[in-house]
Parts: sequence; C-alpha cells; structure tokens
Amino acid sequence: MIKLRKNFWFWGGVLPGAIVVFDQLTKLWATNKFGVSHNICYTNPYPGLQIEVSPVFDLALVCNRGVSFGMFSGSPEISRIVFSVFAAVMVVVLLVWLNREKDKLTSLALALIIAGAIGNGIDRVLYGAVTDFLNFSDIGFKYVFNVADSAISVGVAGLLLAMFLQGRAEKKAKQSADKQ
Repeated sequence: MIKLRKNFWFWGGVLPGAIVVFDQLTKLWATNKFGVSHNICYTNPYPGLQIEVSPVFDLALVCNRGVSFGMFSGSPEISRIVFSVFAAVMVVVLLVWLNREKDKLTSLALALIIAGAIGNGIDRVLYGAVTDFLNFSDIGFKYVFNVADSAISVGVAGLLLAMFLQGRAEKKAKQSADKQ
C-alpha cells in the first residue's frame, strides 16, 4: 500500500481540482461567448472567431489539436490518442513525485502542472482538441492559450525557481560545512 504524505490531498487533489474546474468553466464561458458548441473542435479546428476586448487583449477561439502552441497538430485522431495517453502518464508520474516532495514551492508547481495536464486532457478526450481563447497578439504574443496552459507555464517556472533556490541553499550549506 502506498503511504501518502501529509497534505497530499490538498496538493494533489483539492488545488488541481479547483484549477481544473475553473479551466473548464472558462472554456465553456468562452464557447458560449462566441455562441458555438463546446464540441466545435470536432468539425472546425480554426473557427476564426475573435472578439476585441481591449487594445492589449482579445478573445479568439482556437481549437488546438497539437500540444503547446499548436505543435504536432498533424494527424488529429492519432494525436488525440497519443497526447491523451501521454498526459495521463505524466499526471501519474507527477503525482508520485508530488507524494515524495517536501518543498512547498515545488509542490505548488507540480499541482499547477497536474491541473493543466488534466484540464487540457479533458478537452482532448471529449472534443479531440484543446479549446484556447486568451489572445494577446496585439502586444506581440502570437499564441492563443487557456487557463490550463497558464497553469502549466507558471508551474514550470515555479519548478525552475524551486530548483534554483534549492541549488543555492545546498551550495550555501556546503560552503558553511567547508568553513568548519
């Protein structure tokens, strides 16, 4: 039997669950805002729908059949299966890592990545593509993304920061030990 660490259910369940719910609600809101069905991605991966919100931000409905930023969006059915299985495997691997992790920043980062993988995985399994709608192309960022993508990006940045901070702490501890 696997022993779960203290607070595992928060980091591995409650927090990612809340983010997944928020992600799915925002995707549903976006498709409703455009007046289309959430399963539009089955028939039209690039519906070309856009609503200008401000000089900096627009809503733009894009159905991403690939991975991050539309990469590998070739064969839709094969991509759907491969990326869905990959996301499921990654979630399991990240949950195992999370169960062993003691650092709070790393735990938060892993929770964000898990939530993003699940949120986009739900879209991929149900609709064949991930619903993206946040568009900052007016300021030069050409990719359209969603809440799950944001969670993954912030989570990866958090992991990098945690590794940097842990490396610094280890270096400092080694220097302190060497002085004694």
